[in-house]
Amino acid sequence: MHLSEDGLLGEPGVRLAIATDLYRSESVTLGRGARIAGTPLEDFMRHVSREGIPVIRGNARTLREDLKNVEAWRKRK
Repeated sequence: MHLSEDGLLGEPGVRLAIATDLYRSESVTLGRGARIAGTPLEDFMRHVSREGIPVIRGNARTLREDLKNVEAWRKRK
């Protein structure tokens, strides 16, 4: 099984599912999860929230990075 753009990663929802699982397991930050999923940060935030996954985590390091990503997103608007 290949995860290339032509293979499994090209299937609908696969990138989002992988990003969601990685974020759930705290393997990636919110911003990185959004990039993996190929979605805007605000859409990924809504998605994980609907999945019952906290958008803001208690870990100081990831909280700082998540806040930095939210600030960057707000400046783009």
